[in-house]
Amino acid sequence: MGCATMTPDMRGCDGMVAGKGVATLSGEVRAFHLEQRARGVSPHTARAQQGDLEKLLEHAARARWDAWDVTPRTLRGFALELGDRGLDPASQARILSTIRGFFKWLWETRRIEKNPASGLRNPKQPKRLPAFLTEGESRALLDLPPSADFPSARLACLLELLYASGLRVSELVGLDLQDILSDQRTLRVLGKGRKERLVPYHLQAAEVLEAYLGFRSGLLVAKALPPSPALFLNLRGGRLTPTSVRAMLRGALEAAAVRSRVSPHALRHSFATHLLNRGMDLRAIQELLGHASLSTTQRYTHLGLEELARTYEKAHPRAKS
Repeated sequence: MGCATMTPDMRGCDGMVAGKGVATLSGEVRAFHLEQRARGVSPHTARAQQGDLEKLLEHAARARWDAWDVTPRTLRGFALELGDRGLDPASQARILSTIRGFFKWLWETRRIEKNPASGLRNPKQPKRLPAFLTEGESRALLDLPPSADFPSARLACLLELLYASGLRVSELVGLDLQDILSDQRTLRVLGKGRKERLVPYHLQAAEVLEAYLGFRSGLLVAKALPPSPALFLNLRGGRLTPTSVRAMLRGALEAAAVRSRVSPHALRHSFATHLLNRGMDLRAIQELLGHASLSTTQRYTHLGLEELARTYEKAHPRAKS
């Protein structure tokens, strides 16, 4: 395995003064940060990358890299150290992603002749199945008394549409009035990557939506607020934010005494899981959720199998013996 040799017009493994390797690497890290900031990388991302690359520099100092001798093997050593330090797989993966980006930049800008990080792999991530509500818990959450005012009508509509359509919270608050195709009971949704899709909603959701729209019109008139294209409004007539919606949903989950530690995103997971359990085709669910890859949707099959296993254990005559 050869070193990540500097190009002849810069610095090379053989020509570098011993002991200068870490200093040189540190200089390239600074140049990388300047390049990233010039490209408009967010301050949050820049800080995270800086912290990740500082860990690489610390490792290089401890390992006494005396020259620019970074090889796939030395980077694997760095990756193993991350695990030894007790970092979780997600944190390790983020750091290694930064390292790959850094060395790719060094190679693309002809600072090195070979990219030693091209084969650097992330640690295996544990498969986390999304939390979801049972059908009974969903009913407990959604079976609310008739709305008496704008806030209660809005909450009922938020809950009903999320469970009826499987939208992300960000997609739901992004809906405009023109995105409601009421004659077709369909929503026009702008998802990730600004990809548009059409999602149907059922009759009960349509009734809750119609009730909310009545209270919405009443709010604008009562407060003499200007018209707004947004479907979901705050009390000042502005578009509701995802943060506000998540807070409302957490309150609703607590009020319904639904299991703790279930996030508002669980309504989306419940939508997909319940459709799958009732026989809907996986590719149809993929379209409804707006997943680019079927593999993303396939995680819901694991949830379905878990439910099937629990049913089996309760039903089979020999399961309890």
